[in-house]
Amino acid sequence: MKARELIDRYNQGFRDFSDTNLSREDLSGAGLTAINLANANLTEANLSGTTLNEANLYNTKLSATILYRASMSDTNLCEADLNGASLIKADLHGARLERASLRDADLTGANLNGVSLANADLTGANLSCVSLVGANLEGAHLSEAFLKGANLDGANLSGANFEGANLSGASFSEANLSHANLKASNLCHANLYAANLCDALLSKADLSGANLSGANLSEANLHDANLNGAFLVDAHLGKVHLDGANLSKSNCYKAVFRGAFLLGTNFNGANLNGTDFSNASLLKVEYEASPDNEYAID
Repeated sequence: MKARELIDRYNQGFRDFSDTNLSREDLSGAGLTAINLANANLTEANLSGTTLNEANLYNTKLSATILYRASMSDTNLCEADLNGASLIKADLHGARLERASLRDADLTGANLNGVSLANADLTGANLSCVSLVGANLEGAHLSEAFLKGANLDGANLSGANFEGANLSGASFSEANLSHANLKASNLCHANLYAANLCDALLSKADLSGANLSGANLSEANLHDANLNGAFLVDAHLGKVHLDGANLSKSNCYKAVFRGAFLLGTNFNGANLNGTDFSNASLLKVEYEASPDNEYAID
């Protein structure tokens, strides 16, 4: 089907265009609110400035599609293929993208407030300066993704994989990062105020200058992590693994390290006023196969 034919039929009142082949068609600027394009092929199509609010794009092929400034609020994009798509400054607030694939997609400056990206694949995606306030990314894959300066305040990131991701300057205030994989990620100067990082994997992560005040890091793994100059005021670090971590010049005022593992931890120049180290251990932590496995005290 050609773009002109679809627009003409839409203007006549038709809404169901499921399974339609619109590959490489130009639908830029079209108003297609509440259209049904489920299972359609829009590969490499031009949808710049297109209005697709409340549309059904379930399992739609949108790989390498141009969606610059497209309006897709409350749209169903579950299981859609958006690999390599350009979604720069697109408005997707309230959209559903569960199990969608956005590998290497460009979402720079997009509005993703309140979206559901549960179990979505965003490996290598560009999410710089993206707003994901209150979004659901539970179990999402974001390894090697670029989220510099992104806003994820209040987001659900439980079990998400951020291994090797660039999260520098991003904001995670009051976000849920429990059980998340942040191994070797860049969280330099990130805002993690009152975030839930319980049982999170942060080994070899760069948290230098990060704000972790009031955060819950209970039982988290920060093996060899860099927290130089980090703020940990009133943070909860019960049974946290900090062996080999660098907390030099950090502010740990009234932080709780109860039962923490601190062998080789560097507190040089740190503020430890009011800090609770009761039952902390300087014994070696033995890891099975890798530092990411279950902990065992020798």
